[in-house]
Amino acid sequence: MATIDTNSTRPKSPSPETDEHEIIFSSFGMFIIDEIHHLDGTSQYDVIGGAGTYAAYGARYFLPYPLSKGVGWFVDAGSDFPQAIKKELFSLQTTMIFREDQTRLTTRGWNRYGENDFREFRYTTPKKRIVMEDVMRTKLVESRTFHVICSPERAQDLIEGIVEQRKSTKEDLPVPVIAWEPVPDLCTPEHLDACLAVLPTVSILTPNAAEAAAFFGQPEPFEKESIEAIGLRFLPFMRDDAAIVIRAGSHGCLILSKGRETMWLEAYHTPFPDRVIDPTGAGNTFVGGLCAGYVLSDGDIIEASIYGNIAAGLSIEQVGLAKLTLPNDDGQPELWNGSEVMDRVKEYKARIGLSRIL
Repeated sequence: MATIDTNSTRPKSPSPETDEHEIIFSSFGMFIIDEIHHLDGTSQYDVIGGAGTYAAYGARYFLPYPLSKGVGWFVDAGSDFPQAIKKELFSLQTTMIFREDQTRLTTRGWNRYGENDFREFRYTTPKKRIVMEDVMRTKLVESRTFHVICSPERAQDLIEGIVEQRKSTKEDLPVPVIAWEPVPDLCTPEHLDACLAVLPTVSILTPNAAEAAAFFGQPEPFEKESIEAIGLRFLPFMRDDAAIVIRAGSHGCLILSKGRETMWLEAYHTPFPDRVIDPTGAGNTFVGGLCAGYVLSDGDIIEASIYGNIAAGLSIEQVGLAKLTLPNDDGQPELWNGSEVMDRVKEYKARIGLSRIL
């Protein structure tokens, strides 16, 4: 088993002048093209999706060019890959590992939504998972943060692989920040021991409330007190410098760490729920924003979670992903869904009573 140095220090904020193309965020999540069927009978096709995609967008919101090159992720394109989607993805100006294979179909998913946020999902073409060997062959192995979305057992293997590979890549690479998002189907009591065993190697544990409760065989908790009680059961197994951030839908998120009071941050769209169109991918997007915010704030988990909430808010304002408007020669800055992301951060922090602005 790889040895994890738990005496890590807070990350250094990136600088576009001194850290050209430094990889700030990398995801082990997949790219998927979705078709979505709604309760009212309407449908959308060729919707960009996938956990890795949403997470990459979540980080990208806060990293305008040239820092956008610090967002690392994989896109596996098959013979059926739409050119319009390819053009949109390349417009992000990220470190996207775009792999074309004319012998296979692009990974596609079928989604059906019902009442009470019910979602049914299945793959309609074979999926292509991102493995450690993929990352080892690229600059992404040097990333400051990693989004690991998988079972506890696979998380253990990936984290050990990351640590070992970084040792052989560069001697001075710092200990990376690992944000682990458990996959829902494997959040079961049978996987609890493996979950608790991997927690000492994790920097940020970030399940949603239903996933956290499912490890203990409990139904999804809807009251804040019940969510806190579940989260506190994981905390003794975490490192002293680590944190738990539980994503709790309309409640926002819960932050737990040793030596710190329990803290809730309301969801971005709490005052204007009518803007919520489609919750698909909100959790993955949250984690991408969380990781970017963690680096940009020099390891402040509260600031990072605010970024996560802003990212999730952007992701649910439409079916699919938020829309990027690139800067123009008239001085217009980069916009997402028609607004500057840092304006959203300032407005949100003023609303919840946090005045410190990055």
